[in-house]
Amino acid sequence: MEEATIAFPIGDQPRLAALELLRLVRDDGAYANLALPQVLRKYKLNGRDAAFTVELAYGVLRNQILYDAMAQNCSTRALVDVEPEVVDILRLGIHQIYAMRVPDHAAVDTCGSLARVTSRGKDASHVKARVGFVNAVLRCITRTEFDLDTLSLGNRYSHQDWIVSAFEEALERNGLASSELERLLIANNMAVDPVIAVREGEKDIPGTIPGRWSEQARILCDVIPLDVEQVRDGSAIVQDEGSQLVAQAFLLAQPTGAESAWLDMCAGPGGKAALISDSVPAGVEFIAVELHQHRVDLMSKIVGPAASLITGDARERPWGNRFFDRVLLDAPCSGLGALRRRPEARWRKTKRETLALTDLQEDLLLSAIDSTRIGGVIAYVTCSPYVQETWAVVESVLEARSNVQLEDARGLFPGVSDLGEGPYVQLWPHIHGTDAMFFALLRRV
Repeated sequence: MEEATIAFPIGDQPRLAALELLRLVRDDGAYANLALPQVLRKYKLNGRDAAFTVELAYGVLRNQILYDAMAQNCSTRALVDVEPEVVDILRLGIHQIYAMRVPDHAAVDTCGSLARVTSRGKDASHVKARVGFVNAVLRCITRTEFDLDTLSLGNRYSHQDWIVSAFEEALERNGLASSELERLLIANNMAVDPVIAVREGEKDIPGTIPGRWSEQARILCDVIPLDVEQVRDGSAIVQDEGSQLVAQAFLLAQPTGAESAWLDMCAGPGGKAALISDSVPAGVEFIAVELHQHRVDLMSKIVGPAASLITGDARERPWGNRFFDRVLLDAPCSGLGALRRRPEARWRKTKRETLALTDLQEDLLLSAIDSTRIGGVIAYVTCSPYVQETWAVVESVLEARSNVQLEDARGLFPGVSDLGEGPYVQLWPHIHGTDAMFFALLRRV
């Protein structure tokens, strides 16, 4: 696809950009949210064109299983035998037909053009066959009534079956009805506007509206983050409102006695550490630890001067024998709570890999307890509702240690409704409009 921006009609740069983003995710293992800015810069897209690209590419990533089923229903060839790029073009066309306000003929014609322009270097008969195949399948899609009721929930909403089961178990454990499952899957597939946390300065930002829960949150309705001056100058950072609430809950927790030191054990890429560093009281040292040096380098650009950054493995307590008043453990996890923002993650996660993280999570939580003074508090956080890496981890550690107790965390989320019976706090995309953040509060005794 080198130099493709020159060959393709200027009016369809957003579609070609979306196709390239899908290629980067598929072939290079890129994260869509990290690759997106470079793609938008390459194709010089902003405003509505950038938003079109995001909706198109993310829509495909969210609905991949469903769109493949629809394409296969209209194809005499098995999709596994079709060029991956052509399959991506079909998915782009189906999303425009099925979920966007794009006329059918425009979706078919533009995808035929995509198939043609990305065929350079191939002989004429191959190009003709490529374009003909795309046109035939998409025209069939426009004429066919696809019966979604024939599909399982996982296929209908494009989630792996084990993830659907994990969500169902989490909803039940949190006292929610099984009927909530479909609402959650639908919420994971809905396009969401970017959210920023305003750290300082003017909060009335053009093109944004206030968040639902956090006073720092601003939802970007008509702009993308790169277009916001406050994001460019560092006075605001891109951060989901759920993550903002977790950082604020950490700040609202109350250790007994005077405070002198705080710790963020797994701080990278630094969003929560940045908000916490803005509120560190005078005389309190704040240490933020991250395992990987490249993430520490990223953190150094957004975390305030109140924080001391350390590269190291938090299980080995690189801060030495120090004890802290507050400890934040935002543990490495599956990230199943952020599928609406990181849609490609739903295809990359396996149950085995996710369960393998639980030993790490328990070891980190034990290290957090060992580094907290008596009367101090520990916030255990995951961006996942999966019971095996939330409730189960905390309860396993509570069984192993008698010097820590679980406290009700709901009071640390003032104004947030529908928090259930406690003592844990579980946020939900379909209820709170945030990522599915989990928060547990423990106190060293």
